[in-house]
Amino acid sequence: IQLQRIIGKEDDLKTAGDETVFQGAKLEGCGVNTMLLVHFFGKEGKEKLRYSEFFRFMENLQTEVQEMEFIKFSKGLNVMRKEDFAEWLLYFTDEENNEIYWQNVKDRIEAGENIRLEEFKTFCKFTNNLEDFSIAMKMFTVANRPVKRAEFKRAVKVATGQELSDNVLDTIFKIFDLDGDDCLSHSEFLGVLRNRMHRGLRVPQQQGVQGYWKCVKRESIKGAKEVWKQIGKSPF
Repeated sequence: IQLQRIIGKEDDLKTAGDETVFQGAKLEGCGVNTMLLVHFFGKEGKEKLRYSEFFRFMENLQTEVQEMEFIKFSKGLNVMRKEDFAEWLLYFTDEENNEIYWQNVKDRIEAGENIRLEEFKTFCKFTNNLEDFSIAMKMFTVANRPVKRAEFKRAVKVATGQELSDNVLDTIFKIFDLDGDDCLSHSEFLGVLRNRMHRGLRVPQQQGVQGYWKCVKRESIKGAKEVWKQIGKSPF
């Protein structure tokens, strides 16, 4: 909770550049006096913290959380069973289709199939870019087009910069394909992931040059969507 209160102060700083400097005095009002504040601002609270340093701290923190979750759900093994990956995905959800998802796991995923740690980390990084991914996916749903694996994989790459392994992609489709037509029920899938993101440990979006190009990419996707509406052709 204390960590979330500190991180919450960053909500007003999303437009900060990489070289923006924060001072300990600015966080005194939050009433939190922990080793974390000492780490950021020193024992006297007078040292300065750059935005880029805080962002790097948050990335490292999230990596540690991902590794801890992997260890928890893999029961300490160096690979995670796909059944355990499904449990991790659905752990924080109350979606009405949960029973169907679990039946899909039982019927479609064979025993002994696993996901590696690096695949798990890549998927976690993808979940931090759901907004851009959602925009890209809408380009396929304007005309209620079914979204197949190749289209989904390409949308992930275009919108988020991440490329999911075929192993993870296969698992996602086996879980969230509700009618067995090898197309993704992506609205429910996004709902599950958004529930997982409401835990206060999301890395703040990078700003500066990287943030600028992310904005350009997002607006380009929106523009392409409008063009597609007019000409009836997919940019993918």
